[in-house]
This record gives sequence, structure tokens and C-alpha cells, in this order.
Amino acid sequence: MNEQQKKKLDNFFVRTFNNLLSLEEIALNKSGLKNLSVREVHVIAAVINLESSDNNTMTQIASSLNISVGALTTAVNTLIRKGYLRRAASEADRRIVLVSATASGHAANDKHDEFHQLMLEQVADVIEEDDLDRLTLSLEQLSAFFESYAKKI
Repeated sequence: MNEQQKKKLDNFFVRTFNNLLSLEEIALNKSGLKNLSVREVHVIAAVINLESSDNNTMTQIASSLNISVGALTTAVNTLIRKGYLRRAASEADRRIVLVSATASGHAANDKHDEFHQLMLEQVADVIEEDDLDRLTLSLEQLSAFFESYAKKI
């Protein structure tokens, strides 16, 4: 990779990351979820995603978000207080704590999903089909790299 490519790629990562966070924050506010941060919505989404496979333990949720169980505990406590999540002991093993979404949590996640759907539709409108195939392949490779890199550090 030459210096110009490095500079363009670095600029892309910084701008895209910041733009996505900003757009999600704006979408949350416009959808009426002013009391939730983007990070909190992502916690709710992870809980709902893992609920469907009965893997909604604190350890599994933290792992899916690449955060510590301690950081997740803080987020879960806040989201319980706000009425988006609830915590309960597993029926099979009372030592295992399961986290699930309340009706408000599901509604917030639906609004977040709507934002993502709209964003994807708009991207598809400006990028041609052949380019989308190349883009998704490249992004899958980047995602695999970042996941692998995160495990090393």
C-alpha cells in the first residue's frame, strides 16, 4: 500500500465512523428515543439477537459486543432503569443471568432497524449492482481482519 492509499483509507475510516455515529444519533433523536445513546441501542440489539438463540447471558452478550462483562453490567443496569431490558436467573441454572428486552426494548430496536434499512436502501440507490458486489466482498474482508485483529490485542 502506498502513502496515498494509506491516507485515503485512514480518512475513509475516520470520516465514515464519525458520520455513522452522528447519523445514528440523529435518527435516534428523530424517532423519539432521546433517552438512548447509540451504544445503548446496540446493547439492546445484541440482547434481542441473542435471545432468539437462547444465548442471552451476560457473557455471550459482552462477547458479541466485544466489551467486558463489567462494562456490559453498567449498560444493562442503565437500560433496566430506563425500562428497555430486564434481568432474570435461568430456570435451568439459577447461577446464570439472562438478559431480555422489554416491549419498549423491542420497539426501540425496531426503530433502530428501520434506520439501518433506510440507510441500506439509500446506499443501494447510489451504488451500482456490480460495485455493490465488490464493495460487500471488500467489507467482509475488512470485517474479518478487524475481528481477527481485535482478538490479538
